[in-house]
Amino acid sequence: LGNQRAAAALCLPPAVTAPRPLPDRPLVAVVGPTASGKTELAVQLAHLLGGELINADSRQAIAELKVGVCKPTPDQLGDITCHGLDWRGLGRPYSVALFTRRTRVQLQEVWARGKVPIVVGGTGMYIRALLGGFDFGELPPAAPAGGGAAARLRDLAPEVAGRVDLRNPRRVERALALAVAGKRPSGAPEPWAVIQLGLKISRDQLRCRIADRARRLLGPELAFEVQTLRREGWSDAVLAEAAIGYREALAWLDGDIDKEEAVERITRRTWRYARAQLTWWRAEPHVIWVDGFTEAQRDLALRWPQLVAGRT
Repeated sequence: LGNQRAAAALCLPPAVTAPRPLPDRPLVAVVGPTASGKTELAVQLAHLLGGELINADSRQAIAELKVGVCKPTPDQLGDITCHGLDWRGLGRPYSVALFTRRTRVQLQEVWARGKVPIVVGGTGMYIRALLGGFDFGELPPAAPAGGGAAARLRDLAPEVAGRVDLRNPRRVERALALAVAGKRPSGAPEPWAVIQLGLKISRDQLRCRIADRARRLLGPELAFEVQTLRREGWSDAVLAEAAIGYREALAWLDGDIDKEEAVERITRRTWRYARAQLTWWRAEPHVIWVDGFTEAQRDLALRWPQLVAGRT
């Protein structure tokens, strides 16, 4: 019998392999700095994979804002659905914990429809917490912890301090509240098939894109949005802190600065923010850097050949 099996084996065609199974709960994350083109890439991937977008930008999640936070427009999205663009209110407390809880529900709903969720945004802690399986407990939003919160967090929970953006007071205060309560954010990755794609872009190119966007941003649509929010009773103090661009738009509309100065200020502030994002994302070990849709499609086909082949 052994000789028969050996003889039969010799007749098999060489290098026969079984097809790879479809990934279980596939998820794509498109990350990178502001103005790098994440939305455009995410929409292209949604068409390729049969996907729906889930926003991971903390400012685009503000329900009352649209123009100044560069929310995806109907023309940009076409027939692609984008979730999570209005889950928090202007001037109201929010947290990464609320984002992760809401987004996990949305992910299950997208998978249940047979679609691939594509998480897109530049808020690094949102995506790190979501994909890392952080559990922030059920505490209410933390009260301000005052000076020295980062040092207190390092003393109470050094392993948590190593995962939290210590430059963000709100996140430090939240983590400190959990540490004081004896709770810890967990860090066990979710059992999902995840691919994180980061858009490669040179600093010079990014700076040009930021300047171009600032010029386009400061126009009649943003002026109308700001004036409407003022009429609705929103204070200048709340609007100025809402997102980059609103403080400058207020000063321009009030005649305190001219349009060119407003554009320059928006560009400067956005560039500082983008540099911080670049530093964050370059330090993330699981990001696959691509220079556009063609390279992203190739990397997805290498890792998920059956899924990509089934959609093309």
